[in-house]
Amino acid sequence: MALGFHRLASGLSQALRKKPKATPNPALRLAGHYTGKYAFLDELTNKSHQLSVSPELDIQIDGRSLPGQVTGITTAKLTFLDHYGYELIITNGAHGPESVYDEAEDATYAIFNPNNPRPTDDEDDPDERG
Repeated sequence: MALGFHRLASGLSQALRKKPKATPNPALRLAGHYTGKYAFLDELTNKSHQLSVSPELDIQIDGRSLPGQVTGITTAKLTFLDHYGYELIITNGAHGPESVYDEAEDATYAIFNPNNPRPTDDEDDPDERG
């Protein structure tokens, strides 16, 4: 009887010591739709900016980390709330991120990926080429 109790106590002890499996963050499964380095042009200042999204959904603009957190993510849109309370919304398309809306500036900027340029309008319609 003492041996049975010892086995039971030993089994319970081992079960309690096992670390629970980490639940994967579903947002990180969608991160691949946004991960990469992109650029956008501020037409008011004519200045190009770099936007970087890591696999962990950390966001950098011009090499500086943007403090805040992702508040929503789908295959179509990533919403990031910065530490000032403004949203940065990245809209995704068939070829990756297409635009970024900056609530602080109340402006939307077209995104381009320097490593994977999208076809231009001329390339889409051969009849419009001169």
